[in-house]
Amino acid sequence: MLSALSEGAQALTLVMFDVDHFKQVNDRHGHAAGDAVLVALASQASRCIRGGDVLVRHGGEEFVLLLPGAGLAEGQEISERLRGQVERMTVECPGGTKLSVTISIGMAAAPAYSLPELLARADAALYEAKRGGRNRVCLAAAQAEG
Repeated sequence: MLSALSEGAQALTLVMFDVDHFKQVNDRHGHAAGDAVLVALASQASRCIRGGDVLVRHGGEEFVLLLPGAGLAEGQEISERLRGQVERMTVECPGGTKLSVTISIGMAAAPAYSLPELLARADAALYEAKRGGRNRVCLAAAQAEG
């Protein structure tokens, strides 16, 4: 599947997201709490995606969603749904601590770009979401205009 996607055989939206202020979660509540947040986030993301979509942990608190066959509008709808559901969830951590978190999301769409280019563009959009105040979805710059 990934080889077909990277060759631009079909539309693809790549969504990259991470936990806002995740370092503070670990510093204030411990790594077990951080792990609980990541597990809850992955579980919530799994409930938001369609059959055939791919969710992977990209590193640290960062995740990537591959949405084959989805254009920007559908990708944005899925991303906003995920963002809102994460914002409303409460994570029960070891020791009984309950935490709320938010996520920032960057997205980019194909078939105009290769998979590595999509990843780079979504990453740049993720950083734009962080700079813009967090807890938001941002599109890769050139696509936001068109």
